[in-house]
Amino acid sequence: MKTPNIPLNSVNAWIYLDEDDPKGTGYQSPNSSYQSLVNNNVYQYTDMLFVCFFSVIPDGKGYYTINIGNATKVHPGGLTTAQYLQNVINDSRKQNSGIQILATLNYNDTTLSQIFSGPASQWQVQCNAFATNLVGYLSSMNMNGLDIDWEGFFSQSITSPQFAMLFTAIRTAFNTQSAYYYLTLSPASVGTLDANTVNTCFDFLNLQLYSGFTFTQDYLNAGISPAMLGYGAQFEQGIGNSQNADQAYASYLAGFSNNGNNYSFPLITQWRLNSDNYPYEQSQQILLSQFVHSIQGSNFDDTAAVALNGKQPITALSINSGEVLDAIQATNGSGATQLALLQHGGNDGHATQINLNPGDVITEISGFTGDWFGRNCVVQITLTTKAGVKYGPFGTMSNVSSQAPFSYVAPSGQSLLAFKGSTVLITQADGTLSFIIASLAVSFG
Repeated sequence: MKTPNIPLNSVNAWIYLDEDDPKGTGYQSPNSSYQSLVNNNVYQYTDMLFVCFFSVIPDGKGYYTINIGNATKVHPGGLTTAQYLQNVINDSRKQNSGIQILATLNYNDTTLSQIFSGPASQWQVQCNAFATNLVGYLSSMNMNGLDIDWEGFFSQSITSPQFAMLFTAIRTAFNTQSAYYYLTLSPASVGTLDANTVNTCFDFLNLQLYSGFTFTQDYLNAGISPAMLGYGAQFEQGIGNSQNADQAYASYLAGFSNNGNNYSFPLITQWRLNSDNYPYEQSQQILLSQFVHSIQGSNFDDTAAVALNGKQPITALSINSGEVLDAIQATNGSGATQLALLQHGGNDGHATQINLNPGDVITEISGFTGDWFGRNCVVQITLTTKAGVKYGPFGTMSNVSSQAPFSYVAPSGQSLLAFKGSTVLITQADGTLSFIIASLAVSFG
């Protein structure tokens, strides 16, 4: 039927439109989870967005189509869920023109089984009509495909032959379009899925591995191609096995084994971007994207991730330095809300770990930029804390010319929260490549 279209290394997320957080806010409230997505550029770090939850509804002509669940529900501020959907589509595409937006079917109602509620002689006709209506809806909404939240009773509500009939019809309809439409499965249960249909009609699976009862081996045993199994992470707290970006990335990298063969997860998707703990979820989405895409050789800015995590001060630093500043990585806060940010720069030079004394904060960073073998870069930094403790200097400045000093001092009552700047790829004396810090600035708060 088709070769699955698997967007390798994509970092994806679900978003649930039927609730408002913080409570009492609406989509357009300045402090809403939705405006946080916009203000902190979170969509830039999201390759595919799965919008929850859609339902199968009658089309008024004896067949079925889809629509966003509770479409006419009025939220605080007066907008309906249908308007939320349109706003999410518009805002995400404005920020990230390449984002792929899929409609996720609700696992918690009859949905697909309605299509097979009539006599068996009409099932194929109903499947074909649903597939045609589905394409029409996705096209009208400027969306890119259909995702199935396959779990619980829902995963048992149609038979394997019905599964094959329906999703073959959908893939056939998708294949007739000039635009590409994705068909994906987000399972927590194997249920009655038909493995041959999954392997030939679907693009990939988002395994809900955070559920506590979803295991990669179950899908391999069912006959699903290992190349199609994506990693499902969870940043929402208090449900299933919650993770942070570090843990999710490590599990994603670890992959899985089957019959003596090792496999990599081709992509990773996390639940979700907008619970009542949305600052944490959104900051972890930013970090996860940076980890997976190994953002280097360009600008970096930790400010948004730190802001989403409550603007907690830096509590630890990892620094690599030799003749110049090779890399810097900050950790903000402590305990359950500790946030380890991405390392900026390469692994060369001498590694130093700094753990600030409890209650102490960094209030000043100073140093020099200069020319090092034809590269303008940060050649030395020194950090000073509120208690007067100095760390550094880091960077010997050997072979550096045209030194220019810089200094950033926190306003009264504030401290260093985040680094921003750029890295550059250099060729070392032994011919190997590495990144160094080309420029460095800071955010205080």
